[in-house]
Order: sequence, then structure tokens, then C-alpha cells
Amino acid sequence: MTMIVVVDQGACIQCGLCYLDNCPEVFKEGSDGTSEIAEQYRTDSAAQGEVPSDLTDCAKNAADACPATAISVLDLS
Repeated sequence: MTMIVVVDQGACIQCGLCYLDNCPEVFKEGSDGTSEIAEQYRTDSAAQGEVPSDLTDCAKNAADACPATAISVLDLS
């Protein structure tokens, strides 16, 4: 099951919970501190990507932990 992960970079408060604590495999710190999708998972931009099923829980945990609710995880199936 592939999941789409989207970071609302305008809403991101650069707290680092996603890329430092919850899911560094999927999320990376951008040059301005804003969360980005790791390059190997990006689709259209640094703010959107597709993650494989083995990283779904990781991505969902990061979305749940985001205090700005800036991360969305969408099921493609």
C-alpha cells in the first residue's frame, strides 16, 4: 500500500518533531527549517511524496505528532 504524504509548508512551524523525532526516514529539514519530504520519496515537489507501506506507520506518527497539523497522509488504495 503506497501512501501520499503532503507537508503544508506554509503551516509548518519548524519544530522538527517529524524529521528529528518521529520519522527521519521520510521527513528532512529544509534550508529554512521547514519540513520537506526526503528526496527519494518526492513526487511533484519537496512538499509531496509517496512512501512505501513499511514507512506508513512512521509517516502517520509524524502527522499525529505535528502540533501545526501540517502533515497529511493519504491512502492511495
